Amino acid sequence: MPTNLPPLDQINALTTQGIGFLTTLNELLDAEYHALQQRDVAELQTLVEQKTAVLQQLEENNQSRNQFFIAAGITPNKAGLADYQSRLNEADAHAFKHGWSELEIVLRQVNDKNKRNEIVISRNSRNLEQLMSILRGQNQKNTLYNQSGGKGNYAAQNSLGKA
Repeated sequence: MPTNLPPLDQINALTTQGIGFLTTLNELLDAEYHALQQRDVAELQTLVEQKTAVLQQLEENNQSRNQFFIAAGITPNKAGLADYQSRLNEADAHAFKHGWSELEIVLRQVNDKNKRNEIVISRNSRNLEQLMSILRGQNQKNTLYNQSGGKGNYAAQNSLGKA
């Protein structure tokens, strides 16, 4: 193995650590989904704090891994990683590929669960907005966007237009 390549054991250790952070985030997203369904605000606040901490750790992990690659002149993207893998012996290349494949799988799961939770949050937000509108006595047909892009109420304008 050429000497300018970053040490595989350190890269694999950081990759394994990244998988651990993503797995934790995956579990937190499941817990968040259940808390959203139960409308458990206290639990949601706790989960947001935990997710923030894990995301910070994951970011530090990614930066460390990228620094190893950049220091060796390897671009930390798909093409750069493929080039790195091609320069390894067969056993090391297999270990590297296995770690990265697992990292990608867990990352896709995290992305999917994050999208799922965003949909639930968006749906709950729309429902709350509709309830608040009903409580205020506003007709949804009277809602229009104002100049700042926010929703405005044009009921008074409508009655003036008829006059």
